[in-house]
Amino acid sequence: MNKILLCIVSLVSAASLASAANNVSYTATANPASNPDGVDQSANPVDVWTVTTTPGFNGTDGSGSYYGSQPSLGNAWQLFSFQNSGVGHGGSAFATTTFAGGALAIGQTVSINFNMRALDAPGGGTNLSINGQAGISLLNGSGSAITFAIIGGGPNNYYYTDAGSTGANAGPMPYQYQSFFNIAITATGPGTYSAVAGSDSWSGTYSGSLIGMQVFDSKGGNGSDVGFNNLMVVPEPGTFGLVAGGLAVFGLGFRRRARRS
Repeated sequence: MNKILLCIVSLVSAASLASAANNVSYTATANPASNPDGVDQSANPVDVWTVTTTPGFNGTDGSGSYYGSQPSLGNAWQLFSFQNSGVGHGGSAFATTTFAGGALAIGQTVSINFNMRALDAPGGGTNLSINGQAGISLLNGSGSAITFAIIGGGPNNYYYTDAGSTGANAGPMPYQYQSFFNIAITATGPGTYSAVAGSDSWSGTYSGSLIGMQVFDSKGGNGSDVGFNNLMVVPEPGTFGLVAGGLAVFGLGFRRRARRS
């Protein structure tokens, strides 16, 4: 019996190493509201993102998504906001995905390429309730666990919010207008993480489990198109478990999602 268990444990270890050697990645090929919206690391079509929008102040304002080119990032999918009834009236667009491999495990890193244009600042200063924002959030079961973003009209730097900090300065990197950079967040321990975004870096804490990502253009206003591409999780997420009759190994990529018409 001990030999059988040792053999099973060895197989699990070998499978884990093989799985961790592969990247699980996503490249956009269409509007994130389309099905499919991209391809995985093996060029298989996948539907990863769910898009939701808010309409803005009235029927002449709004938001949405599309697939197209943006300086420095190239072809990618975009979120946008527009306002015709007045400054500060733009809608908001959000794209959300759940990590099909489950919550990030210690040692795993999720990353995405990020590019943006202008952001509305009707209130001046850093009023989060009315000023435009763009960025990403890693999600737990209750909402945002870690957010990295920039505020229209605010300080010329990016900020982060997590379990221990609200609106903290992420570093000295100035606003990157139409110049893409990579955002990478690593789970370093139970409830702790490290992050690198362009030339900024910091570490912090989070609550719950990191189960997904949301990217957003919130009240960005005219000309605020925000582009994202090349979502990646490394090492490859996987679930390894023993089942009756032998060993089951589940290699997981990104979950295909059904769309509402």
